[in-house]
Amino acid sequence: MRRLRLVLALVLGLTSGCAASPEPPLPAGAELVSAAARTFATVRSTHFSLGVNGVLPGFPLRQIEGDATLDDGGRATGSADVQDDVRRTKFTFDLRGGEVTRTDPSGTSRGPVPPEYAVPALLGPDGGLRRLLDGVGSAVTERRERVEDVDAFRVGGVVPAAVATRVLPQIHADVIVKVWMSESEPRRFVRLWLQVPPPGEHQSPVMFELALTRQNAVVLR
Repeated sequence: MRRLRLVLALVLGLTSGCAASPEPPLPAGAELVSAAARTFATVRSTHFSLGVNGVLPGFPLRQIEGDATLDDGGRATGSADVQDDVRRTKFTFDLRGGEVTRTDPSGTSRGPVPPEYAVPALLGPDGGLRRLLDGVGSAVTERRERVEDVDAFRVGGVVPAAVATRVLPQIHADVIVKVWMSESEPRRFVRLWLQVPPPGEHQSPVMFELALTRQNAVVLR
């Protein structure tokens, strides 16, 4: 019996010694978002992918993907999918400064870019995405996740309507957001999920999902 007790004590000792270390505490959400905003202010180019689920009046975009840079006054190329009241159209685009060239099955057209959609209005230290990050309130770090091949923290929060409408004029209410930023430092903003309240009582909320990769690695010619 004494030998059995010794064996049990040895097994329990070894087991407790091999127990997994507890997960380190999650950093504060406000600190993470603030750090990601500072880093994102230095981003001059990125690959982007934005999907929209739902109908936001005055905003026909369903999906857009491409590359953008602040160089040469702002440039972006890629493809888009839009749905208006009449039809759905897919096209490629080449945006240079304040003008965009659009090519779809019916041909090629050129026209001015609305100021709020110009590259400098979105990227850079004064761009809309930086302002959106700065505007996140009630930030709470929710968990660790791997997104866009990056080990990241997910932070949930709320962006006031006054901030959101400056980025997207069609938004007129506070929006719920989730922001992912890299675990490694400097913190890097890699993904955004945003929920816009429904415009009507019997309508569904509109969800935006934005992914940003290859930051400061995109070169457009």
